[in-house]
Amino acid sequence: MKHLHGTVVTSPARRARVASTSLLVLALISLSACATPAPGAAPVASDTASPSASPSAPATASPSPTATADPSPAPSESATDSPYNGEILVITSEVIDGSLEVTAMVPGISESGGTCTLTLEKSQRTVSVSANEGKEVTYCGLMSIPVAEGEDAAFTVSYTSANLRAQSALTTIETAP
Repeated sequence: MKHLHGTVVTSPARRARVASTSLLVLALISLSACATPAPGAAPVASDTASPSASPSAPATASPSPTATADPSPAPSESATDSPYNGEILVITSEVIDGSLEVTAMVPGISESGGTCTLTLEKSQRTVSVSANEGKEVTYCGLMSIPVAEGEDAAFTVSYTSANLRAQSALTTIETAP
């Protein structure tokens, strides 16, 4: 077979790899739309606590604001003082060659400059990566942390930026013996 000078001919394996990667990205984008709040909807603060699978610091009561007749604007809180009303979605999590490898995303939020942190619950060891802005989503790239053979790797992923905080549900991966 003759090839023109300067043309690129891709192998069937490369075409299959590109096609499967494209399908994965398309599936993730489609799934992120399911967890995206309605356009214009703002996160709503709640006075009730939601159940959590991970231990947390004891809650402290704080006075709640009361309504006044004067519609003057209230002083704004720092965004990192109020957690985002949603969760981080763990995209992939597996143990490869003795390391827990995790990717995640924050649906409905598209920003750069944030940090994603993978935390092993038992040892509290962490690893952090810079987040990447996407269309209506913020991605947490590959985070990798060593785990002992046979250890159940329970972990959470958190996201912090100047504008918000978010945390995934506690997830457990069984390592191969």
